[in-house]
Amino acid sequence: MEFISRSLVLILLYYLTWHFASLFEIAPLVSAFYPAAGVIFLFVFHYGARYIPVAGVAILLGGLPFDVFWNWSADNLTMSLRQWLVYSAAGLVARHWRLFALPIKTVRDVSALIVILTFTTLVSAAIALGLLIQFAGLQPELYKHLFFGFWIGDLGGVLMFMAAATLFIDLYEGHHVYHGDVFKDRLAWPLTLLLLTGMSVSAYFLVAGQEDIINRIGYLILLPVAWAATVYGMRFALLTALVVNLFAVATYALLDLDSYPVLDLQLLFAVTVCMAMILGASLEEREQARFDAAHDPLTRVMNRRAFFDHGSALFERARRHERNLALLMVDLDFFKLVNDTWGHKCGDQVLMSVAECCRRACRQTDLHARLGGEEFVLLLDDANLEQAQIVAERLRQAVEKIIVPFTNHTLTASIGISLLDEQARSLDDLLLQADKALYQAKADGRNNCKVYGSTAPTAS
Repeated sequence: MEFISRSLVLILLYYLTWHFASLFEIAPLVSAFYPAAGVIFLFVFHYGARYIPVAGVAILLGGLPFDVFWNWSADNLTMSLRQWLVYSAAGLVARHWRLFALPIKTVRDVSALIVILTFTTLVSAAIALGLLIQFAGLQPELYKHLFFGFWIGDLGGVLMFMAAATLFIDLYEGHHVYHGDVFKDRLAWPLTLLLLTGMSVSAYFLVAGQEDIINRIGYLILLPVAWAATVYGMRFALLTALVVNLFAVATYALLDLDSYPVLDLQLLFAVTVCMAMILGASLEEREQARFDAAHDPLTRVMNRRAFFDHGSALFERARRHERNLALLMVDLDFFKLVNDTWGHKCGDQVLMSVAECCRRACRQTDLHARLGGEEFVLLLDDANLEQAQIVAERLRQAVEKIIVPFTNHTLTASIGISLLDEQARSLDDLLLQADKALYQAKADGRNNCKVYGSTAPTAS
């Protein structure tokens, strides 16, 4: 059933992209871009060789009702076979060598995609030119023009389709959440930006397209793409590139603007998408490196260094504004036995579960981190003693419900609590107080919470 549904999607996507590209024919036999070939490449790469026959069916049906395959001449048939074989082979090569991953998120992914598509479209264009010479008696003076038209048109179209595909896969399959995503909290602002960008590009082509000056300043449409990539990251950059290209080609083709050379226009579209991918991936890698430097690699919560950076700022702000502040130090009881008895893999899963409990115990303004080993810390903003005790007890009970993987054994945790007062002059002092309270909780039998300076456990 999955194969059938995907096959229908392949055929439908090819049909839609074929007819969409036909709207923007800017020279005989040449569309401004040709994304339909990208459909074949994507499905063979992403889902395997079993979709190659389906791609052949899609090519046969793609031109209906205007270009019926039973009326094809020899040149029509061979051109279609060229597309089918070349892009299917490219998809298999990319899949076998694992050249890149979808959704695209690293410079390595982008570089591999650009290299393989550049080579593939070059081969496809060379074969297309040879077929036209053989079957259509193409004049020598047209060789160069048509070759570059096929090459850059295919390259720009496939890149645009892959940009759209990586956006869809990211959103639908949820493989990766891009950093700095402008769509995370609101839709109105990014959609307005996209609309304004598209309208600006159309206005630019409409006004400047009447004069030869556009030949010299056409690449100004790269500016919004570069801005989107460096400010908002990969997802918004790809969307901006798609919007810019679609608005530009629609204005150019539908209004019959002819002052801008066809090849330059096609090249502009390819460069726009490449720029969005490269700059967006660069930002993704930079943000990922920044995230990795500040977070524990196992639990993905804040690490010790980042906790001291952010925690010290929160501590000073609380002192300056005379606000409450509470620190909870959490240590798992007998955790070494988990590693020694059931292995470090089970221990790692336990630590990830504890980190999730800490996340759920915190508010948005609180901080939580793994200090190292089985020690976690929570810094509760504007929390008094009673509130800190409630959070600590809730966290202790949550940890108590964690079951060691593949066993029936549960965990317990001891928690030390300290509060901002005159004795605590720094975050280190607050941690030291919580650490002393934690050791008192351990001495009192473990699996309880202890407040610094008190004489009895607050819960057990």
